[in-house]
Amino acid sequence: MDTAAGITGWLSGHSLEEPEEREPGSSMSSVTSYSSSGHWPRLGMDMCEEHEEKLKLYCEDDQLPICLVCGMSRDHKTHNVIPITEAFENYKDKLSIALQRVELQTEEATLFQGQTNEKILLIKERAGDLEEMVTAEFGRLREFLLEEEERIKGKLQMQKEEKLNQLEDALTDTTEQISQMESIADELRLKLTEEENPEQLKGIKDFIGGAESLFERPPEVGVDLQSGDFLGPLQYRIWRKMSSILQPAVTAVTLDPYTAYPCLWVSPCRTSVQVGKIQPNLPNNPERFTLYNIVLGDEAFSSGRHYWEVEVGSKTAWGLGVATASVNRKEEISLCPEDGFWTLVMRDNSDGTSEYEACTDSEDSLIYPSKPPSRVGVYLDHGCGDVGFYDAENMSHLFTFYNAKFKEPVFPYFNPWPIINGRNREPLTIVTPHWG
Repeated sequence: MDTAAGITGWLSGHSLEEPEEREPGSSMSSVTSYSSSGHWPRLGMDMCEEHEEKLKLYCEDDQLPICLVCGMSRDHKTHNVIPITEAFENYKDKLSIALQRVELQTEEATLFQGQTNEKILLIKERAGDLEEMVTAEFGRLREFLLEEEERIKGKLQMQKEEKLNQLEDALTDTTEQISQMESIADELRLKLTEEENPEQLKGIKDFIGGAESLFERPPEVGVDLQSGDFLGPLQYRIWRKMSSILQPAVTAVTLDPYTAYPCLWVSPCRTSVQVGKIQPNLPNNPERFTLYNIVLGDEAFSSGRHYWEVEVGSKTAWGLGVATASVNRKEEISLCPEDGFWTLVMRDNSDGTSEYEACTDSEDSLIYPSKPPSRVGVYLDHGCGDVGFYDAENMSHLFTFYNAKFKEPVFPYFNPWPIINGRNREPLTIVTPHWG
């Protein structure tokens, strides 16, 4: 059976003519040899120049059309050889699939482009909101603090510009990729509309393979601005520099010994706590933590903005933050928002090193202060749901939880951590903020 009978071109209506019969060994004036450089003969391109046979087969390994004699030769005996009609059909389908894939990726890139534009607008809007809030804070101090206000606005502007530049770079990269993919899609469409001839199948697998996984998504850019650098206890931070004109509303926090784990010893003035021997005969009252070295503040906050400082000294492990009134005090917990805690901890790795971690609900939450803080400031904005932490020595921002959406009062949280290898015996002490 003639497996090549009825072959049609890439466009219907262009049939291939049968070549003239020749005696074996006769010269082929109408066919030029096929060179190793990949040039097809100008005439009789559907004929095998070596055997003067019609090209009825296709070698998928060499990506070349061959004749029946070639197909039985040693060069192709172990190769995957199929009828050329089947090859046309297979690779036309694959071209179509490749085109669909490129079109889908172009759609994805276009969607990403639109989302990036939305992020640019959102960052501009949020940066504008932060700038207005910063200005409102400075309005009470403008006569003395114009220079400080402009410095902080400049920092915000730098952060905004950094994010906008990242997004603009992502847009530029995406636009270039879309242009490249559109060019490749045009080439694929052209292949699909060309007249069928064996030359088109040369290298077709490599050509189609080059159309896979074209869109490289640029790195994601978050829209959150570190408002803790610009707001937080802003007036208190300025008060550290301009003590003569401020009446600071620093919150007086004390400890509630009725919440303390039995081995925690709270000082008589209720401003210091440290780990010691278990205290006998303590009541197992509902407020008391019975599994962890935790003690809460005496006063709950259900509104407003509050700030307090805690001396951590040379301790090698500790935890500070806030906890909701309804946290579980008798069973195992995590120190994360999911369980009602918004905390920053210093952990002792038992190898002479420590690490700082914001106990978020995500895995990547380690922070890296420029120096170990000996005094930590905790800032709570109950209405906005922000819990921020600062190195109280220089008021540098450590970390802020945003948009907590508190549905109940929260208490200051203190955890002096266990004694580890004889270390970490120092207390946690609530201190009155001092001038810088």
